[in-house]
Amino acid sequence: MPPLTLRSQLMPEAAAGPETGMHIRLREPAGIDSGPGHLEIRPGLHPLAPDHYVEYWTASGTPTPIHEGPVRLLEHEDVLFATWSGPDNGLREQTEHAYRALLAACRARGFEHLARVWNYFGDIHAEEDGLERYQAFCMGRATALETLEIPLASMPAATAIGSDQRQLVIYLIATRTPAESLENPRQVSAYHYPARYSPKSPTFARATRLETADGPLILLSGTASIVGHESRHPDDVVAQARETLANLRSLHDTAGHELPRPAWLRVYLRHPEDRPKVAAVLAEHYHDVHPGPIVQWVRGDVCRRELLLEIEGVHA
Repeated sequence: MPPLTLRSQLMPEAAAGPETGMHIRLREPAGIDSGPGHLEIRPGLHPLAPDHYVEYWTASGTPTPIHEGPVRLLEHEDVLFATWSGPDNGLREQTEHAYRALLAACRARGFEHLARVWNYFGDIHAEEDGLERYQAFCMGRATALETLEIPLASMPAATAIGSDQRQLVIYLIATRTPAESLENPRQVSAYHYPARYSPKSPTFARATRLETADGPLILLSGTASIVGHESRHPDDVVAQARETLANLRSLHDTAGHELPRPAWLRVYLRHPEDRPKVAAVLAEHYHDVHPGPIVQWVRGDVCRRELLLEIEGVHA
């Protein structure tokens, strides 16, 4: 089978982007719109001014839009974009329902493999039915993936961030052929975390690699200041930023030195006022990379209370 034609761009909102494909505008209100050749997804986050970007994902061929209840799809020849949005009350059950519906729709069209998934919902640290809501989310996701018999070695890259809106928004990229799941030797695989973090461990890979017509595409999961399975440097955003970048460097080294450097990164900050400090760390870390990655800044709550930032992105 020929390489995928999947492409990713992070472009200023004022610039004209591709007319087809999956478009992500982080700003509120949360929701999904679709047109003849595109999906527009709004997770309901707060991008930090003046850096307003749109994330574009495109693939070859004329896409076919499909609307099945809360599931919306955009089917290309070799890539499927899919999304689900609904209220996030009863988060465990809603998450399981959403994942079942999304994967059923993907499989029905021959897209058996998840490459990348994004998850956003409100009040990530609030309690619901005796669980922290992030734990409830992890349980719903894990139950769906186990029921659908997704092997641990084939988990997709993923992000889960708390928003300020009570809406569950999930969107993903699925393919007909499997992506290569990548793990980080500095970190315990998330699906092997001890039970003290959640009754069901988070089910995702640290990154995935896809072979495309333009070369390798590395999709980075949300990455934070975690070594082994433990959070490092509580309340020190500069040290957390450096540890997070050390994790990303280790992941890149493991995937292969010959691979491209990051094309774009997204930094989720619990406290927007931390941006200048984290920006200085990023500038130091990427000082020898020309051009350096485009960076988008957004306010978002990370999965653990003591973690102050999370970084995701794309190497292309």
